[in-house]
Amino acid sequence: MRRLLPALLTTALLPGSAMAESFWPDHAGFALRPRINFSVRPAPQLPFAQRPARIYAIEWTPLPAQPADLHLTLQRRRQRVAALIAGRTDYQPRSSVRMIDVQMDMPQVDDRLSATIGWQAAKFSNKAANATSSYSRDDLRVRDDFVPSAHLAFAATPRLALTADYRETVRAYADIGTIGALGLDQPSYRALRNALRPERDSRTRIGLRWAATPAVRLDVAAYGGQVRDRLAFVERGYLPANLGSAQLTGMALEARHSVTPTLHWGLRYDRARIDPDQGGRLTEERLAVQGEWRHGPWRCAMQAARTSGSAWGQGAERLRVEGGIDYMPVDPRAPRIGLHLSDPDRLMTGRLADQPLSGPARAVDQARALMLSAALRW
Repeated sequence: MRRLLPALLTTALLPGSAMAESFWPDHAGFALRPRINFSVRPAPQLPFAQRPARIYAIEWTPLPAQPADLHLTLQRRRQRVAALIAGRTDYQPRSSVRMIDVQMDMPQVDDRLSATIGWQAAKFSNKAANATSSYSRDDLRVRDDFVPSAHLAFAATPRLALTADYRETVRAYADIGTIGALGLDQPSYRALRNALRPERDSRTRIGLRWAATPAVRLDVAAYGGQVRDRLAFVERGYLPANLGSAQLTGMALEARHSVTPTLHWGLRYDRARIDPDQGGRLTEERLAVQGEWRHGPWRCAMQAARTSGSAWGQGAERLRVEGGIDYMPVDPRAPRIGLHLSDPDRLMTGRLADQPLSGPARAVDQARALMLSAALRW
């Protein structure tokens, strides 16, 4: 019970459904446990086409008997595009991302109380992003070696849990350099570079989870934070734009019901007040109904959400539908197949409430998509 309770409390911050979990699709195949693993996927030389990414990933978790567990994750990703520009065959726009994540579970004073502190270090680099650039310092680069986070959870009763956390994130442009070089003249490119800033946000959140019955769970969370230099992509575009900064205050309510051990459904409402630095006051809202079914290796999830217009001017009120079907057998050597429909809403209410990790801001993550995936390991 001493080890089980902190593990249960770490999920108490409105995780939503499994569909809402955010991850990099390129790294989804890396489940590096229990201690140390090192994986390399080389990038073959494919002329005049986008090359597969070269990814290095290390994750280390010490023995659970130690008083304070330390979790270390290191990811390095490189993406290159081979291109023939102005007769030059050695011109290779490329993008690289380096991420370090450190999380440490503090020694427990009480079985009902757990605490975690951590930090991230991120570096984003887009080299040779402009075809007319002849200076290496004209590259787009972002680096932040200290992005802190902290989490505190307290089990007041067997049915009631209280949580509090603080987290900062940094996001930066990653598509430039992987879709090909920009054909801007030098003044236009430098104007674009000077206008862009990495998106940074900070958020403080308190939450409450109440298990009304073994089958019914209620979650309430309130948060406040700041978003600086919001990055977004214009419609059908690959260049990020700086939408400015704002202060946010919001809340999230969620109820989940387990109809059977294999069938679950839930209702969630998000609302946030946004105060842009340019003045004025805006509101974002989202009401979502979601369902999930699991049986053996099969997973099926669906969500329908009515969202308000984005406070950043990225779309009007509309109905969003997302879903997915996965076949995931227990045998790791068996094939895994998934079909997913995504439709991002681009609202800050959900992003700041659930707060994903730092990472690259990509145009593909803000577009509607239908993706069929298959994996075979042997």
